[in-house]
Amino acid sequence: MRYAGGGCNGRRTGSDLSYAHAQYAQSLQEIGSPRFLPACGGWVLERPISGGDGLRDAVGCYPLFACRDWSGLDEDLAGLRRDGLVSLVLVADPLTSPQTRGFDGVCRPWKSHHLVDLGTGSGEFGTAHHRRNARRFLRHARTEICDDPVAHLDAWCALYGELIRRHGVTGAARFSRAAFALQLGLPGAVLARAVGPQGDVLGMQLWFTGGSRAWHHLSGYAPDGYRWGGASYALMQTVLRFLRATGVATADLGAAAGLTDDPADGLNRFKAGWATRTADAWLLGAILDPGAYAALAPEPSDYFPAYRDPQLEREPEVAHVGVD
Repeated sequence: MRYAGGGCNGRRTGSDLSYAHAQYAQSLQEIGSPRFLPACGGWVLERPISGGDGLRDAVGCYPLFACRDWSGLDEDLAGLRRDGLVSLVLVADPLTSPQTRGFDGVCRPWKSHHLVDLGTGSGEFGTAHHRRNARRFLRHARTEICDDPVAHLDAWCALYGELIRRHGVTGAARFSRAAFALQLGLPGAVLARAVGPQGDVLGMQLWFTGGSRAWHHLSGYAPDGYRWGGASYALMQTVLRFLRATGVATADLGAAAGLTDDPADGLNRFKAGWATRTADAWLLGAILDPGAYAALAPEPSDYFPAYRDPQLEREPEVAHVGVD
């Protein structure tokens, strides 16, 4: 594992909050039109409502909504109302203290995220099982932090394409090549890769950073990346060590895949093995135009917004369903 010097190993963390960055919102323009919320400093995506006769609503950027000042959100919600949007739904970044006032449609914990308090010491991360798997993998391969993530766009897209095929990823998590080109170029992006004995790329992890915090965004692995204990273990260990060395205090590993916090879920168990604590990401929804909302969703639903309930077969892709 290497952190400094030439090659693919000296990437610095950024001071910008990546999920609140304009370029990240632009990477999601296939979902909706990016709209800046000037009072809070976050971004949402405006979308047309199917069968809504020109009506539009807004959704927070996938997978997490981040902003610089939650206290300004009241002003931004008022602006969305004035512009005739029907509703807003978002999943709040668990590394912040989100405002819940004004979210009359839904306001509840969504999923539990696994966090790692990195500290400043030299202690090892993860359970004995996770550390053992990392050591096994590193007997055969190496890991490194990439100086220029954009230079690895082709390799990243190939690995993520393998994940899409393996798990049938749909919806917002099915990012395009154009989206990844923007995401890899974010000032807070950190890309780690695992390289096999023949120079083949066995796996990659993409992270975003902002100040003293970091978020695991996505991972992708080649079929051979599951050998020798698994590239995922060695890459996670490498990135956590790198983040600590660059002054990051807290890392968010994300949550379980899908809609529930199933303790038996393999991804959930993997992340729990590195975590030092958990924190809830909140699902927040605001009804901005009650009359239009009632007309679009006359039947009650546990889904928000109700008129996008997949069971109604009116909206084939759900904004916040996918891999974390």
